[in-house]
Amino acid sequence: MYKIAVIGSGFSSMSAAAYLARAGHSVEIFEKNSGPGGRASVLRVEGYTFDMGPSWYWMPDIIEEFFADFGKSASDYFKLTRLDPSYRVFFPKDEALDIPANFEELRTLFESIEKGAGY
Repeated sequence: MYKIAVIGSGFSSMSAAAYLARAGHSVEIFEKNSGPGGRASVLRVEGYTFDMGPSWYWMPDIIEEFFADFGKSASDYFKLTRLDPSYRVFFPKDEALDIPANFEELRTLFESIEKGAGY
């Protein structure tokens, strides 16, 4: 058994720490920020909460595989709700762009912004 230090508390660091602990090692996690999350952290300012991390749920199969390795499922811990629009991108001068949940609508939007970007 080893004493192992893991630097950071994002997805990669936390999953590495979990596998190392499961293998019997003593693991300590060090994070420079006030809370865990890395790209999945949040910023709270003046009553508002901002998602600082992934806006889309990438690679759900990898997430499920991780939980399965520990005898669990992602649904044991959270429920996903599809949002439409998926999110809104803000630009200077009070301009905003809604990103649709529907893939074909997304492609059409990208194509309208830049020819070839949607296909």
